[in-house]
Amino acid sequence: MLKVKGFIVFAIVVLLAIPSMAKKVKTVEEKDGVVTDLRLNYTLTVPNNWKVKKYKEKEDEPALMRTMFSQKNYLVNSDAKAFDGDFTIPEIQIYAMQTDMTPEAFFDSLKSAVKAHDSKLDIINKMNLVISGEFIQDREITLAGVHSMQAYFKRNWDRHIQGDPNDPRLRQYGGLMVQSIHDVHVVYAMNHNGWLFVIQGIAEAEFFTRVEPEFNQIISTMVFNDMEQAETAE
Repeated sequence: MLKVKGFIVFAIVVLLAIPSMAKKVKTVEEKDGVVTDLRLNYTLTVPNNWKVKKYKEKEDEPALMRTMFSQKNYLVNSDAKAFDGDFTIPEIQIYAMQTDMTPEAFFDSLKSAVKAHDSKLDIINKMNLVISGEFIQDREITLAGVHSMQAYFKRNWDRHIQGDPNDPRLRQYGGLMVQSIHDVHVVYAMNHNGWLFVIQGIAEAEFFTRVEPEFNQIISTMVFNDMEQAETAE
């Protein structure tokens, strides 16, 4: 009788564990520079000098961040390079969540969150703008054939550089130099088929004008395959 009870308990434990053992799949796949979102059916073309990061998700639990691209041949501030200081690697982050929120409503929420330093939206909380972000400007655009919004933000931060106080380059700072700088964030938002897409390009202000053309090059290649098929059918 004890063996039967033990088997029943074991069986219950196994059954309860099955949902948590559900197979996870990649959010995107990359082939010959073309990145395809396996759930949301859009593609982007990424140059060789950008690294593609893939995330995993469950079938019934879509990942909020779909993919991230990071620049390989990035530039580094001369002081940060000389003294091993902090710096920002240019990135493009792509988020998506199922909602009927418009791009205008999303940016209203983002601007409000930046002022209040608080948000209830997971996407906004992951964008690293809530604590020290500042809104610059926004405008309406069309992206991938969809009505969208584009906005610029800045995120202020301090670069701390610690070195030898006897080094002539740092002597006047007592060996510790603090640089007040900022990153520039260009953010795109659109709603397609009931999914809010948010794309965020990030680069240090010093290099943003050099990196932004590559942001534009990558983001301009975004295509929703269902729209492409509909146009072909017509």
